[in-house]
Amino acid sequence: MPSTKRYYTLSEIAALLHVPEYQARRWVRLFLALPPHKTYRIAAENLPLLYKVREGVYVHRLRGEDLRAFVEGKKQVPPLPDYPTLLRELLEEIEACLKDLGEPPLREL
Repeated sequence: MPSTKRYYTLSEIAALLHVPEYQARRWVRLFLALPPHKTYRIAAENLPLLYKVREGVYVHRLRGEDLRAFVEGKKQVPPLPDYPTLLRELLEEIEACLKDLGEPPLREL
């Protein structure tokens, strides 16, 4: 059931984004251009923007102008690698090397 709240406090935003409160405050100041107050009322319609900021920082490891361009939609990031496939390929290469050395495969260890 979606929330019917229209405004969130800074601590609620931090909890929703799973970040420390100081980080949420920084993102609010940088990306929402709210006047500096001791207490914030962040509108619910700003949540998707803050989720996009979180994705840029934690998923794509963007900072500075690259992060701002990503949030504004001016920068496309490459898709994330398929880690399970990469790990399988790496395991196959390791097992091939072990076979060349005459060692037992990893799965038998």
